[in-house]
Amino acid sequence: MTSLKLTMATVALTAAVSTGIASAAEYGALAYSRHTGSYGSSHNYSTRADAEDEALSGCSSYADDCQVIVYFHNACAALAVGSHRGFGYGWSDRRDEAQDTALSNCEENDGGCRIVNWTCSK
Repeated sequence: MTSLKLTMATVALTAAVSTGIASAAEYGALAYSRHTGSYGSSHNYSTRADAEDEALSGCSSYADDCQVIVYFHNACAALAVGSHRGFGYGWSDRRDEAQDTALSNCEENDGGCRIVNWTCSK
């Protein structure tokens, strides 16, 4: 094999391996504290547990009653919060659909809902 062909083969193999590694890390989660309105999110984790831990960690910096409200894989998620800390979440393959669902779910529980966080893991 010539040096050029060997170099090209190495580049192709490296790209294939790195793409496989990147696509394996696709879990995310959202956590929320109804008491304080704090939230945390995560994306591109290799396991559900790691994604949930990161979302809880971000939220728990500001509240002690945080709960994971949704986890997702190869998707997007959104959190909407209302005037009285009622909330709704949504997830979908598309960010806009996740946000629409979150707003709709929030409006069933509260008024003045708005998107406060969204993230995609894909």
